[in-house]
Amino acid sequence: MKDQEHDRLWALLGRARRSEPSPFFVAKVMTAVRHGNERRIALWRNWLRYGLPSAFAGALAVILAHFSLLPHHTADRRPIVVAQTEPGDLDVIADLDVVMSSEESSVWLDSSAH
Repeated sequence: MKDQEHDRLWALLGRARRSEPSPFFVAKVMTAVRHGNERRIALWRNWLRYGLPSAFAGALAVILAHFSLLPHHTADRRPIVVAQTEPGDLDVIADLDVVMSSEESSVWLDSSAH
């Protein structure tokens, strides 16, 4: 089972020019890998150092602005009624005041009645 495409590919690869890597190829590759890893670490370190506190401060500012700018609705409150009298009660109260002031000695105030 010969595939003609694979034969042509190998023939083409056999004619290709060979290149030799430089003597410092491995050192350069390892340096690039280390710096790439350091860049990722530096990105996270900068995010934790500057980005996270900034995001927290921004969120706090938005929350404070939201609650401070809310409209305060004051409900129309009716006054609290402590005692409610009818118009007829006022006449009785006035009559009691007259009776109490007209009597010189009152049974209610007499201490010898006990």
